Amino acid sequence: MKSETLKNALNAHGWVGLIISLPLFIVFWAGAITFFQPELEQWATLPYYNIDTEAKTRGDFIDYNNLVEEQIKIHGVLPGERISLLFPNEKSPFLKMYFPVPVVSEKQFEKENIVEQPIEAKKVKKKYLGLLIDPYSGEVFTEHSPFEFAHFLYELHYNLQLPQGLYIVGIITLFFFVITITGVVVQLKKIVKNFFLYRKDQTTRSQMTDMHNVIGVISLPYAIMYALSGVILNLLILVQIPSVLVLYKGDLNGVTQDAGFYTHKSEASDESIKMPDLKAFADSLSQKHQADITQLNIYAYGDKNAVLQFRGFYNNGFHKSFSRFYQVSTNSYPESMNLPEDNVFAEGLQMLYSMHFANYAGTDMRLIYFVLAIAFCSMIIAGNVLWVVKRQKKNEYPKTLAFTRGATLGGCIGVITATSICFFLERSLPEALNEREHVIEYAFGIILLLSTIAGFFVNKLRPFIGYNLIASGAFLCATVVFEWSVFGQKMALMIGNGYWMVGCVSAGMALIAVLLLWIGFKTLKYVKSEELTIIDKTDKALA
Repeated sequence: MKSETLKNALNAHGWVGLIISLPLFIVFWAGAITFFQPELEQWATLPYYNIDTEAKTRGDFIDYNNLVEEQIKIHGVLPGERISLLFPNEKSPFLKMYFPVPVVSEKQFEKENIVEQPIEAKKVKKKYLGLLIDPYSGEVFTEHSPFEFAHFLYELHYNLQLPQGLYIVGIITLFFFVITITGVVVQLKKIVKNFFLYRKDQTTRSQMTDMHNVIGVISLPYAIMYALSGVILNLLILVQIPSVLVLYKGDLNGVTQDAGFYTHKSEASDESIKMPDLKAFADSLSQKHQADITQLNIYAYGDKNAVLQFRGFYNNGFHKSFSRFYQVSTNSYPESMNLPEDNVFAEGLQMLYSMHFANYAGTDMRLIYFVLAIAFCSMIIAGNVLWVVKRQKKNEYPKTLAFTRGATLGGCIGVITATSICFFLERSLPEALNEREHVIEYAFGIILLLSTIAGFFVNKLRPFIGYNLIASGAFLCATVVFEWSVFGQKMALMIGNGYWMVGCVSAGMALIAVLLLWIGFKTLKYVKSEELTIIDKTDKALA
């Protein structure tokens, strides 16, 4: 390979990697935690709400029809609105119910004379409620979502919590594919020779180079899969636009329906109809198609135009999704609503989702994905340290160096610290605290911002990394200690009743806390030994 080609590939790899390092780190870090989102939600929620274990043992379930009718009456759900039920499963023992409700002030009633006119004819402001319900006793625990940090990280993974973030992450993933290819070009000649090379007794630059290279080479298939699937999932619009313009002659509804994105909307007819038994219907459909029904969307409940959508996954195959629309008035599954089962585009997209989120296998595969994602985060930090150390020695670009330390290295380390502190808040803040979920999200943003600002003024990288890792480990330790001292009896009881995942998450946090503390102290110890070596050399020179 020509030296000029190698130099260009190295420059492209370094600069592109540097520019996208912070958002890419956030995507991989949040994505790693997202692999265990259901378990984290169960861990956060269960100690506060008691499931009726006796009713569960008897096999009792509430009547879903009565539940829906009761909530429609209590909250004044408008005719034609969609009501979603998420059924309990091994990862989430609660029944979840989502629906929009009108928000109408007293002034609006007087101004628009809504009392004399049907409210559904008015464009009223709506808010969405999320009910957490005991599926066995029917007790409604909460009507808002106080434990949202795991979901916040999930959204952070695919849209960075930014406007148009979905497309921003898609572009970042596209550049990630570029740095993956340029990395292969740079390492191609030594990819076999230096496969496991790690010079632990050498300089910081040598250690960071070896860590960066080894992780990059070992995880190459994983990186390529994530780069391609991330680009397709986030920038799917690039496929849809030419399809709409050329193949479908501008028919956006046609291409989205053929692609498996049909969305139903029901208008209320003011004619009532008897609804089928929702739970019995879901159970029979599950048995008939050998599928695990996880969600039911109800359109215009109790109206002549009522439609039920059952969603889930087949119990065989590569985590193939299941979806059926049922029209109550005709007692049928209309072809216009239901796609053929051999829809290639929809199946291919579902396969990409399964590969991307590792939900096609068990916990072991998700653990492998998790370790690889965290290794990628380490590789990003190592790459940033390499770039900074190289230019610090040459005293090049001081302003660019300060910006790099703050916007990339400070931000990356800050994400780790912010996550640990927010997990502590997720466990320790009172459940009844107003806007609890938003308080935690604001805390995440403030801690990340402060760490990024601190990164601008830090010259010694190792102490900065070491102290942040120690702080992160300490907060995770505090989380585990707090929950067992406050909720220990409840957690032990829940584990005994079969909700052992709560204990697994707690043990996992303790293990990660110990690992972070060990790495942090190891980093600081190396700094001190390095400083002592410099002092010894200075003393000898003076002597």
